[in-house]
Amino acid sequence: MFKPQFTKFITPKCFALTRFALIGLSMTIVSNLAFADVKRVPDAALTMDKNLSYDIHSTLYLLRFGHYLPKDLDDDYSSRIFDSYLKTLDPNKVYFTQADISEFEPYRTKLDDLIKKRDAEIAFDIFKLFRKRMSERTDYILELIDTDFDFTENDTINIDRDSFTWAEDEREVKDKWAKRIKNDMLQGLMAKTPVAEVRENLKRRYNRQHDVIYQLKADEVFEWFMNSFTRDHGPHTTYMSHVTAENFEISMSLQLTGIGAALTTDEDYTVVNRIIKGGPAEKSKAIRAEDKIVAVGQKDGEMINVIGWRLMDVVQMIRGDVGTTVRLDVLPADNAPGSPPERLELVRDLIQLEDQAVKLSQVEIPEGDQKHNYSVISIPSFYSNANQVRNGGGKLVATTHDVEELLKEVTASDSDGLILDLRGNGGGYLNEAVSLTGLFIDQGPVVQVVSKPNRRQVHRDRDTNVAYDGPLVVLIDRYSASASEIFAGALQDYGRALIVGERSFGKGTVQYPRPLRDGNNARKSQIKFTNAQFFRISGSSTQHRGVIPDITLNSGKEDTEFGERSYDNALPWSTTEPAKYQPGSFAATLISKLTRQHTERSELSPAFGLLRKNSERIMSNKNVTQLSLNLEERQIESDQREKEALDNLNAYRKSLGLEAVTAETRKDNPLPGEDEHWNSVYHQEAAHILHDFNKLSNKAVITKNSASTLNTAN
Repeated sequence: MFKPQFTKFITPKCFALTRFALIGLSMTIVSNLAFADVKRVPDAALTMDKNLSYDIHSTLYLLRFGHYLPKDLDDDYSSRIFDSYLKTLDPNKVYFTQADISEFEPYRTKLDDLIKKRDAEIAFDIFKLFRKRMSERTDYILELIDTDFDFTENDTINIDRDSFTWAEDEREVKDKWAKRIKNDMLQGLMAKTPVAEVRENLKRRYNRQHDVIYQLKADEVFEWFMNSFTRDHGPHTTYMSHVTAENFEISMSLQLTGIGAALTTDEDYTVVNRIIKGGPAEKSKAIRAEDKIVAVGQKDGEMINVIGWRLMDVVQMIRGDVGTTVRLDVLPADNAPGSPPERLELVRDLIQLEDQAVKLSQVEIPEGDQKHNYSVISIPSFYSNANQVRNGGGKLVATTHDVEELLKEVTASDSDGLILDLRGNGGGYLNEAVSLTGLFIDQGPVVQVVSKPNRRQVHRDRDTNVAYDGPLVVLIDRYSASASEIFAGALQDYGRALIVGERSFGKGTVQYPRPLRDGNNARKSQIKFTNAQFFRISGSSTQHRGVIPDITLNSGKEDTEFGERSYDNALPWSTTEPAKYQPGSFAATLISKLTRQHTERSELSPAFGLLRKNSERIMSNKNVTQLSLNLEERQIESDQREKEALDNLNAYRKSLGLEAVTAETRKDNPLPGEDEHWNSVYHQEAAHILHDFNKLSNKAVITKNSASTLNTAN
């Protein structure tokens, strides 16, 4: 997420910086789009100029000679740009008609030739028609909002985006909008909002969306088009207008002020990608990864619907000064499709580095008359203030330094093993991942960075000291990314630790930002492109595939549409030659026994039973393609899903000796120490796995003058 400590390329502090926006940064910007008077940009101002032409020239050069996997700009590429740009403008296919698309169809295979000539005027022509169509649709939408819909009819609306097609004519467009507005009205009524208020809210929402489009300047429209071009090189290759570039520079700082959440986009929704440890979002317990933010408001201001907004505009609305309040309307990820949003308030605050620091805890495993103690070190991120210490003194706060101090306590205790918890760790400084690995191995390579043209740099641990040589488990989940994957992958390749949990995120690429305009141009644009790839010392990439655990926890089905592999045009998994090291691995029979014992234990665990049921419900929600527009039927479906969720939760609460909750009392009665409770569930099971491992395997053996290996018995 933040500033790198070496200069050749950027290693993301977390993957949030490459495709995502981090809402935790010191910035007092109030969105002009949200609060200023509407000043429409005239059609005549939406055109190419010499700066934009130069940006095309520079982008072509950098992608051709700097990108890790450059592509030929040909007719096939042109066709993909054409489709991508239309999807950017009209993802739900409700503004353009097929006749509009046919009007521009001759340009499908000509965009490559125009781009080579530094000409993107056609992008502005398409956008101007889009503005015109939006005005027409908005007029009709406002009429629809005042319609008295019949919510007793047995009608449905299609929400399967993959099946959306362009309307053949105006009649079909109007039919689509009639269903969409009816659905909007229905959701408001399900939230028990008076019909007059629902209508007023919808009018504000669609008027504001219309106004936002008419306020976009030429360089902002150009940014949309250029990203339709650059995205074909991968999800992390991005063109940035001067405004976006300035925000990117701010996000590379270590000043963390805000709500503490990394956001991304999914079609026209703003989605929480990750919650930052120590931030207001985490402390609230009210918002989680994969929730959708549909409206934003300041403490006393109106709620602004942000569906369909650009990510950076949503970011600007959420940011603010310490101590100020932001209100969010959120669609929780585990709620049924079509459910009304929930409103919450968060007070923006400074996120202290100490809040993201490593922490030590203990887990006790009873066995007969004996008790076995296992240590847990939770590592939220790979952080460091080494640069600040070097420049101005102060106390060093860094992942490796802090873990090493905690390991002294672990080795001095009667701990039977160690668990390193990297769940939710989005990454950080590369050198911290390398040095942390060095605490657990003798010495040797940790990660390979391959850049164009096939340049290889091996990052090594050169310190022969081993801070901890005992039994070790590394816990990961699907949010563990970048530096987390480097660390976990290295210990897996050395056979130094059991990797337990979920398949990791799968981000194994490096991005490098470059300004596009020479001189002292005040409106400097940038391009951020992939210029290198991480490879494990075994030669396998962490890209796309992630780190596969030795033991996958029995907590639910894997979401195959999550992580790097879910992105269009993500670089594929690949291999390179292995580094020179002494590999280690665990016997397949040992892994099989450990997995079987975990499965048997987890099948009887009320906690893991609840996790599996929640996972099944979420996956089932993702498979819903049609929603009823009958209010009674929709309410019944919602109530059934809510009852199922409550029944599952209350069954678990009963196993803990807690009273049952209702939909109304659920928020006010969370599980005791909600996050710590679930941390305890995972830590207990990891300790059980490590305890089984100790009983089944030989004692760890550290081979001197080489990397660590762990010899195991069958």
